[in-house]
Amino acid sequence: MKVDVELLLKLRRDRAWSQDELATASGLNLRTIQRIEKEATASLQSMKALASVFDMGIRELEYEESGMINELLGKEVTLVMGISASKMTGFDDSVKGTIVEIGNEWLKLMEGKKPVYVHMIHIKRIIPK
Repeated sequence: MKVDVELLLKLRRDRAWSQDELATASGLNLRTIQRIEKEATASLQSMKALASVFDMGIRELEYEESGMINELLGKEVTLVMGISASKMTGFDDSVKGTIVEIGNEWLKLMEGKKPVYVHMIHIKRIIPK
């Protein structure tokens, strides 16, 4: 699930908690907290633990895609996927193409004449051309 990292950081900092203190309060591992804050994704169980600590529903911690993504329909973009192995292997994990369809969880791009489907959860950044 995508996490609203800005909200999570604000909630943690408002309580003057370190990542380690949030890990202890939520029952999660410190490394899990670090990964969530870095990658902006979390499992359902982690979201439940964090929501419980902050006395809120998991939907409040979820990152909501803005309507701005709809403005990219028909535009050429580069999607940066953020696959960590790319730094070690030199593998380019970005996808370039024109957005032709936007679903709830998927984007369909045309890379030349080839359709490419990308799940939203894997997208780290969208760079319009």
